[in-house]
Amino acid sequence: MIPHFQAADRQQIFMFIERMEYKPSDRDSQRQSAVLMTKAGPIPIFFNPYRQVAACSVPHNLHIHESHVSLNDILAVQPQVKMVPTIERVKNKSFPIVSIVKGMTFCLVDLTDAPEVLTALRAGEAPAMILDEEWNSGFSGAIYYERRGEDNASEPTIYNMHVRMIAQGVEDPGTGSGNCALACYLALAAGERSQKEQLKSAEREEDLAAKTEKIKLDDKNEHHVFAIEQGLEVGRKCTIAIEVDIKKGKDGKRAVTGLVLSGRCSFFTRGEIMGVY
Repeated sequence: MIPHFQAADRQQIFMFIERMEYKPSDRDSQRQSAVLMTKAGPIPIFFNPYRQVAACSVPHNLHIHESHVSLNDILAVQPQVKMVPTIERVKNKSFPIVSIVKGMTFCLVDLTDAPEVLTALRAGEAPAMILDEEWNSGFSGAIYYERRGEDNASEPTIYNMHVRMIAQGVEDPGTGSGNCALACYLALAAGERSQKEQLKSAEREEDLAAKTEKIKLDDKNEHHVFAIEQGLEVGRKCTIAIEVDIKKGKDGKRAVTGLVLSGRCSFFTRGEIMGVY
């Protein structure tokens, strides 16, 4: 079962994001909401104890760096994958570097055409990255991923992914920030392809200008959903969903306007703050 929350739950969290307040009725309806105060700003969170689903609105300031990571950069930190025959399928590719916020940066390595390479990875360091000057700080990791098809049974389409995140000598079983960077990047790319396909279809059918006005691409809001599985290789399966909203601004540029991370969870610990007299 894909663990993204139902339409009613999603509406509830976005209503909460807008009003930034807690209502007793949220507790009575088994939905618990709060706001975490972090360095990145207030983060609305949502938890449904009955369905064991947690969600949060993720702060973001997406930046795609000018430089890319080459296959040689990856082989420098993962030399054992040289022996995998399907490495030839990605030998001419380079891979983008994306920051979800300043200080949290990931190279996004698409191994869909070479899943055996994904399997052969080991815990280690992230490849060397050249970051844009004003973004050259903080944590850098490597997201290696495989696309595993799409679920078109419902609206919107759900993109299924298998992910591994490796950095600083370890493999992380669940990486919210890295997966959000991946989802935002792929959502922007998917939207660009969709618009190009519509415009090509318009040219074939009738006058381009008239067709473009009819479909009103500038006014279209995009919504993309990614179901991501991670942690299998380290025995700690983590399954999350990421929802990305994209809108084209007045300047014609498409940008991420909403980012929600959700998934199944279980109670871990609790504490109390005791007054001191």
